[in-house]
Amino acid sequence: MLEQTAFRSDLISLSEYVFARTSDRLTGLTDEEYFWEPVPECWTVRIDEDGGASADWADDPDQAPFTTISWRLWHLTDCYGSDRNELWLRGTDDGAGDARCAARPNATAALSALNGAYRWWQDLIDSLSPSDLIDRLGPIAGPYADSDKGAFVLHQIDEMIHHGAELAVLLDLHQHSAV
Repeated sequence: MLEQTAFRSDLISLSEYVFARTSDRLTGLTDEEYFWEPVPECWTVRIDEDGGASADWADDPDQAPFTTISWRLWHLTDCYGSDRNELWLRGTDDGAGDARCAARPNATAALSALNGAYRWWQDLIDSLSPSDLIDRLGPIAGPYADSDKGAFVLHQIDEMIHHGAELAVLLDLHQHSAV
């Protein structure tokens, strides 16, 4: 049980560290950076004539497109706030994932959404007991049914590290391309 408790604590600490590192890097994000398209035909967040926002998407693109900071920030928000996380980890669904993870029309709103999705994620993993983390995901997780919940949490944290690093690189490219 001690090892399970330490594993839970390590996952929670890692999640907090990863978010703080990414959040710190995104501090001061401007709309210019948010919408910057470094190459033609990027996937991005688009604003419609009513001021609503939507992210470009295709279920199975022929070639993976390059994505903007706005798109990657939307995707990272979805990694944190997706209904799937609660469904797979607790077997419940608050039904708020679509609203929590929706694309936002500007950098300030996107960062607020990211912070909200992160707090929701952190509350979710805080609610798991050490023994929950060794439980199997079960049929709800389809091909991942035999994986345990701790492995899923670790996978999600890995996604957060990956996308946070992409955001940092894009911010660096934007900064150096403007010189």
